[in-house]
Amino acid sequence: MSKHGISRRDFMRGAARATGATLAAKTILLEPGPGGCLSWAMGAAAKPVPPSDTIRMGIIGVGMQGSGLLNTSIHLPGVECVAACDLYDGRQTLAKQIVEKEIPTTRRYKELLDNKEIDCMIAAVPDHWHKQIVVDACNAGKDVYCEKPMTHHVSEGFEIIAAAEKNNRIVQIGSQRRSSVVYAKAKELLDQGAVGDVCLVEAHMGRNDPCGAWQYTVPPDLSPETVDWETWLGDAPKHAFDPLRWTRWRCWQDYGEGIPGDLFVHILTGIHYIAGITAPPQRAYSMGGLFRWKDGRDVPDVMTTVYDYSNFRATLRVTLNSETEEVTRFLGTKGILEIRNEALSLYPQGGVDYGPCAPGWPRKMKTEYAEKWHDEHDPKPGTESAVAAARYAAPPDYNQDREHLWNYFQSARTRRPSVEDAHFGNNTAIACHMANYSYFKKTAAVWNAGAKRIES
Repeated sequence: MSKHGISRRDFMRGAARATGATLAAKTILLEPGPGGCLSWAMGAAAKPVPPSDTIRMGIIGVGMQGSGLLNTSIHLPGVECVAACDLYDGRQTLAKQIVEKEIPTTRRYKELLDNKEIDCMIAAVPDHWHKQIVVDACNAGKDVYCEKPMTHHVSEGFEIIAAAEKNNRIVQIGSQRRSSVVYAKAKELLDQGAVGDVCLVEAHMGRNDPCGAWQYTVPPDLSPETVDWETWLGDAPKHAFDPLRWTRWRCWQDYGEGIPGDLFVHILTGIHYIAGITAPPQRAYSMGGLFRWKDGRDVPDVMTTVYDYSNFRATLRVTLNSETEEVTRFLGTKGILEIRNEALSLYPQGGVDYGPCAPGWPRKMKTEYAEKWHDEHDPKPGTESAVAAARYAAPPDYNQDREHLWNYFQSARTRRPSVEDAHFGNNTAIACHMANYSYFKKTAAVWNAGAKRIES
């Protein structure tokens, strides 16, 4: 930069000097925190776990998510599945295939809650069943891991919180980023002031395939004989047996929350964790539409929501029509934190001018000002230091689903608080409900904390 130059090009060159170190920085591999499953498995887990330390779990729902949770759980040290429940016979068979032994299976989940050999539960069922199963589990004295979002309706969250506290039960919600070492590092950096004051958070992701848009393939043997349709409906509106509704339930408001309940919830979990959010957003406004998937669904395939938090604004965008990377950015007064492809990058920014700012001044006046500015602001030789910039990534074979489940089972063993308890899960679920409220009512959604409800 010349002594007197104040061009935009020179200014940007100076800004690049502040961020270029990040581009050249080596990736730093993160380590799980104390008690993390990966570190545990590298040490003590190599030894046999005594029967007294074995957690005996039961699972309710062995579908796409539930089957994965089951398979991950039984490969954790000291975890055993002793019973499974599903309303579809094929998934009862699948449960036995996953655990590779004969275990009791049933269509009646309360049989598992009454089973004294079961220490804790995993519930991976459609959203409209979350509240009832979690409350019943707590009342039966069982800890429970419930898939996200925690609720189907706003009022249900407070029922779950009350049941968990009344019965002193562990309730953990299954939005796994709360246990991610990458998100933990982002929180650490944000708390340290690495990017200054955050004013804006932006996040986006996209899918382009039928399965990603919930057009799951219907099992060929699905029928009223192989699935208990009436029980599956629960308190949802009565409807004749429909294989598509059962298989692709996320497409209907009767059973799920569409984009917010499936995808926003993960992004919101990360934002709430990193930023230390302990309440729902104050306001939300959504726009979107149903453009591609004209398959009878009544939820949109594109949604953008702007959230109003007390200290910053957040914009979330999800499309089921175009494949895009998932990116979350925290934009602050001193830089940017960006999570992309499960890696974290820190882009520091000085937040200061790198040259004199005197646009449109007469030449002599500008020259005199520039000389004075450089004398006062240019670093003296030998005083410049490297910019603190880095890229962070999880270690090889790291699995945040495994970490999250490990945290749950450790809470059940030790009675330590859940990393994602019912209060945390309720705040993110309410944010999801606010997005849908705004979209379907075509108005801003306002959270009334005193009345515990969403209003216009």
